[in-house]
Amino acid sequence: MDKILNLSALIMGAGLSSRLPGANKLLLDWQGKPILLHTISNVLAAGFQEVLLVLGNDEDEIKSVLKNYRNEIKIITNLDYKQGLTSSIQQGVGAADGQTRGFIICLGDMFKIKDFDYVKLARYHLLKTHEDELITLPKVGDKIGNPVIFSQSFRSQIMQHDDPDGCKLIVKAAMHSVQYFKSNRLQFLQDIDTWNDYHRLIE
Repeated sequence: MDKILNLSALIMGAGLSSRLPGANKLLLDWQGKPILLHTISNVLAAGFQEVLLVLGNDEDEIKSVLKNYRNEIKIITNLDYKQGLTSSIQQGVGAADGQTRGFIICLGDMFKIKDFDYVKLARYHLLKTHEDELITLPKVGDKIGNPVIFSQSFRSQIMQHDDPDGCKLIVKAAMHSVQYFKSNRLQFLQDIDTWNDYHRLIE
């Protein structure tokens, strides 16, 4: 797909997988390759302006499986990955193109989200061209999912954010800027935190 979506896609791949002892969830297998590669393939196929992958934990091991993608993604190293998700988001936002319309924060373990899911979500966000401040959240039933899209105007807030566990507090403080992309696609809710999650999703 042509790169027609003027957003920077930030794939989070630096986490500790602390609830999966003995494994990095991004390197777990599905259909013959690590789940992170499925996520990268789907994000690339969506046609974003740029794709940045933030690494930290097991960086060398993850890089070893990325040989087919080195020319298509920009790899960012987060030396502070043990400090939590926010540090990885900040590394991605800080390295993103200054002319981007915004940032879509993709979780590396959400490998079931297809390229067309990303496209529909992104287009829904980009339709609001008159909105300088906009946050778009996928919503399935009464549950909020991922990925989240922040307009470019939130760059400074994200970079100054000091809660280690992501940008939920930014969203909470800017509810007047939030819109929901309503969907029946469970893929927006399906990530991996435990071995049970993994086994359920690969069935």
